[in-house]
Amino acid sequence: MTTGMAGSARSVLRQACSVQSWSTAWRGVRPLRGLSPLDSLTVTTTEPNRWTDRRSDAVSARKEAYEQLRRASTWRLLAATKAPAVLAILQATFPSGDRRLPRSELVARVGAHLALLHDDEAAADGSDTADGVEEETRGGRSAAEYVDAWVREGYLTRRDDPQHTETTFEPSPATIDAIQFIASLEEHRPTTTQSRLQLVIQQFDRLAQETETDRDVRLADLQRRRERIEQEIRELAEGELLLPSSEASVDRLRDILQIAAELSGDFLQYREDLRAVDLHLREQILSPEGSRGEILEQLLAGDDLLGQSTVGRTFTAFFRMLNDPVQTRTTQELVDRLLERDFARSLSRDERELLANVFSDLYEPAQEVLDVKTELYRSLARFVRSQDFRQHRVLLEALQEAQGVALAQKDEVSTRTAFPLELDLSRVLVSSVAQHRLKDPTDPGAPAEAEVHDATALSVEVLQDLVRTNDIDIVGLTTQVNDVRGRSGQATIGDVLRERPAEQGLASVIGLMFLATTHAQPREGSTEIVTWRELDGNDYAAKVPSFFFLDDVPAE
Repeated sequence: MTTGMAGSARSVLRQACSVQSWSTAWRGVRPLRGLSPLDSLTVTTTEPNRWTDRRSDAVSARKEAYEQLRRASTWRLLAATKAPAVLAILQATFPSGDRRLPRSELVARVGAHLALLHDDEAAADGSDTADGVEEETRGGRSAAEYVDAWVREGYLTRRDDPQHTETTFEPSPATIDAIQFIASLEEHRPTTTQSRLQLVIQQFDRLAQETETDRDVRLADLQRRRERIEQEIRELAEGELLLPSSEASVDRLRDILQIAAELSGDFLQYREDLRAVDLHLREQILSPEGSRGEILEQLLAGDDLLGQSTVGRTFTAFFRMLNDPVQTRTTQELVDRLLERDFARSLSRDERELLANVFSDLYEPAQEVLDVKTELYRSLARFVRSQDFRQHRVLLEALQEAQGVALAQKDEVSTRTAFPLELDLSRVLVSSVAQHRLKDPTDPGAPAEAEVHDATALSVEVLQDLVRTNDIDIVGLTTQVNDVRGRSGQATIGDVLRERPAEQGLASVIGLMFLATTHAQPREGSTEIVTWRELDGNDYAAKVPSFFFLDDVPAE
């Protein structure tokens, strides 16, 4: 009898241990009648506690996730020793209207608040340098050094805009998140409000109506909505006008403005996400495994894989609605009507300005995201169509092969082993920047110095060979010489070129020299300067012996 009761007790304990720990189960089960203390103590279970294990695994996974987030820029900025000064300076440097600044202006704005950073240098000595601004602070760092450090730490994003001659900077998504988090602590507003709950219910109701597949149910919903609208019309016709309180209206409007303000904070993240998608696509193209063939076919067919991604589809839908002229005009009319309400006077100046420009402030950053998306798509298409990816793939395979060989030899070859290869040291001529003279694009500069050649005597035979080999128009030149000489009685080579431009350039000058040596009267020791324009549009000059055509040149 005792043995059977002991077996029943063990069965009960096993069932209890399946949902809670052994110790807890033992404390919750009373010893059964007829069991000795020894029999009770020998009751054990070998089944694992799955509930406790799952909780432990979930906590460990969450801890690992938080360790990863701790290395993110947002966490490091908030945990930085100088976080108050850095956040205050960045928030003042980039107000709502200035999302991007050139380097010179950014350094000037940071320099105006440099004392705030230097005030904390004594406290920063010996502290953690996770904020990227506490190291090397004993001598007092300049504003430019702080800007460079913030770029390295991920607080600022550097952009090379082709439309600007100077590099521009803007707050990174991590900085935007940190500023919004601090602002939410400073100006905490309750989120469990009636207006927010009403917004949630309205969105649930709308989504349920739009996704309903039963036609009868949708008709019944539309009929109920029509009855409610007709009831409101009857009440208005009878003179009954029910309005919410001013406090409730202001709360609803502020909730809407908070949601609208959150829209503008995602544009930077949109651009980073699009660049991440572009990088992932390029990695898939270069990867020897996976679906690179399918990706190449889609890109060669003109498919917009960036636009087909999750972030691309989300932004495209947002941008399309934002630029809908009917929707924009209707919404702006509603905003104007709200600004005329009495309860809108309870809003602060910043809130009224945000309400007035709730959509116009979104156009410029949205267009910038669209430009980034378009440029990434074109760059990716050029990367595929120009076959550049093949060269990158060969280089990647060579690097992977070299890395594999190195890893295979890492346990056999010591790091101190001499490598049997001699490489020539590269050399560079170091000079100061001050030794270089900057070029002024607006300065045409001094004209190039004319090249002077020594004069040489040309015989008739040499000139005749030049005429024959260059197909010079001697007949036309003869007519020109006779015309000019006929009007003035005599003419030199320079007179002919001044009245009749050299149609063949230097060839015409050689032809006139040939005619002068055979049919003109030379003047010993005398020279003249002749000018002509070549076929390329440049003007040339030469010093030639003086010849006078006194009679007509016979036609040949």
